[in-house]
Order: sequence, then structure tokens, then C-alpha cells
Amino acid sequence: MNSPKTGVIDFPNCMSKFLELGMTLDQVIARATVNPSRVFPLFNDRGTLNVGAPADVAVLELRQGTFEFLDNYENKRAGKQRLFPSGTVLGGKRVPRK
Repeated sequence: MNSPKTGVIDFPNCMSKFLELGMTLDQVIARATVNPSRVFPLFNDRGTLNVGAPADVAVLELRQGTFEFLDNYENKRAGKQRLFPSGTVLGGKRVPRK
């Protein structure tokens, strides 16, 4: 879902906002992967790279720079780091970019 008026561009953008708020990259990744898998039984085999788990991986690139983030009230905040999607692996196979 893309909603520029509310600042929701994509999931990596939302994750990047937490970096701007002071979380470490490890904390942000955990909150987007392993933590939700612990809460929702349907996803108990997700959020991990353990042997035997589905090989579904979002490959992200952390870029340094000056980035603008919007909140739900259209307030702007500047950040110095942003995650960008750079690849996807589903079922152990790389998904080609379109």
C-alpha cells in the first residue's frame, strides 16, 4: 500500500523511521521479522533463517544520507539512514526484478 499523504511508502521506509527514532538496525530487523513470528502462530516458521525454515528473504540495502520521513499528520522529520529493497528470495529462489 502506498499512501504518501500518511507517510506510508513501503515497509522498508517504515522500518527506517525507527532508525531515525534511535533504534539500532538489529532492533528494527527483529521487530520486523522474528518478533511478529513469535506473536502470530500462523507465522511460527517465519522470521528466521534456521535450517528447514522457508527461504523467504527480503534483501535490504542500508544507505547513508539525508532522508525525509512523513508521519500520519504530514510532519516531516529528517533521518540519516534509510533502508531500500534490493532483492527478494522466495522458496530459496531469487525473484527477478521487473
